[in-house]
Amino acid sequence: MDPICSTSVALRWGKVYSKTLAKGVQTMRKLLIAFLLLLTAPLLAAPAQMANIASEAQFAELARTSPGGRYASFPQVMFVIDRAAKGGPQLHFVNSRQYEFHIDFVQRSYLSTQTAEALLDANYSQPNRRFVFGSILHYQALGRYGVEFWEGDVLTPEVLALTMDMLQRNFPAPLAFKPNSQQQSQLAAETQGLAVIDQNAVYASRSEMVLNAGRATGRLRIVPRLDDDLLLAPGDIVVLGEAPLRLSPVAGIITAAFSTPLAHVNLLAKSWKIPNGYVRDALTKFAAFDGQWVRMEAGETITIRRATAKEIAAAQRSQGRRKVQIARSDLTYRLLPALGQIRARDSVRVGSKAANLGEIVAHHNPATDDFEVPGGYAIPFAWYQEFLQINGLDRKIAVLLADPKMRSDGAYRRQRLAALREDFKAGKLPMGLDTKLAERTGTEIGDGGVFVRSSTNSEDLPGFNGAGLYSSVPNVTDQASLEAAVKVVWGSVWNDGAFAAREAAGIDHRSVMAGVLVQRGMNSESSGVMITENPFDPDEWGTVFINAKRGLGIRVVEGRRMAEQLLYRPDPESIQVLTRSTDDAMLSFDAGGGVREIAVEPGRLVLTDERAKRLAKVARRIAIIFGGRVQDIEWLMIGETIYIVQSRPYLRGN
Repeated sequence: MDPICSTSVALRWGKVYSKTLAKGVQTMRKLLIAFLLLLTAPLLAAPAQMANIASEAQFAELARTSPGGRYASFPQVMFVIDRAAKGGPQLHFVNSRQYEFHIDFVQRSYLSTQTAEALLDANYSQPNRRFVFGSILHYQALGRYGVEFWEGDVLTPEVLALTMDMLQRNFPAPLAFKPNSQQQSQLAAETQGLAVIDQNAVYASRSEMVLNAGRATGRLRIVPRLDDDLLLAPGDIVVLGEAPLRLSPVAGIITAAFSTPLAHVNLLAKSWKIPNGYVRDALTKFAAFDGQWVRMEAGETITIRRATAKEIAAAQRSQGRRKVQIARSDLTYRLLPALGQIRARDSVRVGSKAANLGEIVAHHNPATDDFEVPGGYAIPFAWYQEFLQINGLDRKIAVLLADPKMRSDGAYRRQRLAALREDFKAGKLPMGLDTKLAERTGTEIGDGGVFVRSSTNSEDLPGFNGAGLYSSVPNVTDQASLEAAVKVVWGSVWNDGAFAAREAAGIDHRSVMAGVLVQRGMNSESSGVMITENPFDPDEWGTVFINAKRGLGIRVVEGRRMAEQLLYRPDPESIQVLTRSTDDAMLSFDAGGGVREIAVEPGRLVLTDERAKRLAKVARRIAIIFGGRVQDIEWLMIGETIYIVQSRPYLRGN
């Protein structure tokens, strides 16, 4: 072909290609615009704000529902009241799908040109504020609408009265005030005629809550009340009517009773890496699946459906597959060290509980740290090992572990383990240990009762949480009781729940060693657990989640009664009240040893804001001691003094 002709053809095809390409680009542009319009249509259809909400449909038009965070699952519409508007205060119901924060709306609507920081300083907690920021939430399960403010907002009677009056005159349904802080609760109590929504009622009104995400296939078991005679299998998905005190490993957990995220059952689910959550009316909702193979999925919601044949086969194949973990120990160390003589690295000698407290004591600065650690000492693993040998318990344990019925017959296993623990109680202490216990108690603790607590080497293993598996003995007041308590704690390594949990985690039972922590008994006025993150929103920086009850902390994580639950946020500093304690009794030391119950008023304040803030700062300080890792911390208070009695890594789960 002639080169000129070839060039002409090429140019002609180039023009055609360019036109085609241009048309294609135009078509793609039109499609993209249409797609964006489709996505934004709901937002464009609703105005940026309304001065009046005339119907529930209009509320829904402006509302957003977040899957997580403080307003999770409750439709929310923000409002702004401009008290300096011409003609008097002006109410703005904000399109909460378009605007994430109140300040976004104020700035983008040109109500103010101040910076975000200046707006925060000038309006939150200020009696002469120009803007009032808050939200209306719809608690569907309660059939009510509530008015909420940020927990750090110190409200005046005038601000609250203006807000409730303006909102109610421009809203189609009755409104009630839902306080989020101690100050707001006090103001509500002092305001006559104010409708108030109880914090506990809102918290428990959720129809469901995912506490550990995941998927599982297993046989569904409806269990209204768990007792020692009921046997559960590792492949069961259990629907529980109440939070259990103990639970053997299962494939999935649904509870019909609301409990704190730090309840033992919830921590166990994270350790076992199984789906776990709360569903209201779960016993009746899932009754049709009782005894059937099901598929449980816990993500944004909790669902149960019949399992497919393929899913059942896969679940059956996976049962029994496990990677064996060996717990490390040093059995040469025989001293009874004071807490100040041990560090975290000594967990192979005395167990994690004692070793971690020793690490805290080593870093404690009395001049700057706002907490104390009760005095005490540790009994290392070497004494446990010698106790087994001189009483022939090592041979009995070997026989038990070789018995196949220990893994196939739950009732048989419980019976044999109970008999073994009785053998522990009847055993003879190693020679000289009784004298060493008396000497160490005298020098490190002095007079008064002691707590005798477990401290094992299995708690350091990846993904394993020993919360609630082993026994502690409170307020031991004499030498004979101390010696008996040590044997009880040693024997608790062979509690049925502990044995089953290690089986599920693939931990070699023979490698597990029991240390004992003997610590000065503290007859606490309030106590609890705190973690250095927000379990509802782990990405929220600096938050501390606090659970508190009056008296001794033995029942804080049982989950049977609601604890006082608080969230500390550092910037700006605030305490959000999630629930108040529903306990009608507290535990206290008995003069003759042990503990007794004392009646208390349910719903009464456990922690003031000031004490909660102090606790949160102590928690963050302890997290720094352990390299910034999220910590699960046990605390107590007597008077104004904070005591720390345990810190372990928090197992976040899924």
